[in-house]
Amino acid sequence: MGRIMGAIGRLGSFIVGGLLGAGVGAAVAMVVAPQSGDDFVEGVERKVDQAKRAGLEAQARTEEEMIRRFRAETGDPTALRDQETLTRVETAQAIADLGLAPATSPVHPPT
Repeated sequence: MGRIMGAIGRLGSFIVGGLLGAGVGAAVAMVVAPQSGDDFVEGVERKVDQAKRAGLEAQARTEEEMIRRFRAETGDPTALRDQETLTRVETAQAIADLGLAPATSPVHPPT
């Protein structure tokens, strides 16, 4: 019976120590955290939106470059003009759907 009571006492001490450690850890995290949970979530959402915008703009630049190369290879400066316009409109609409303004870097003019 004495061994059982000793095991229960050690188990209780272990549980109390774990709870105390968790409490101290949570308190320290709250004190040293660089921003609140809401601020952190807003920052992550902002970064995700920026990454989406950058992806859309990179896609548009790649498509414009492919159109430019096609025109150079065919010798037709007006080839794929409708596709080029559609690409620009779709990119602008996708960025507007994100609720973001386009980046300040200019889109390359058609050549």
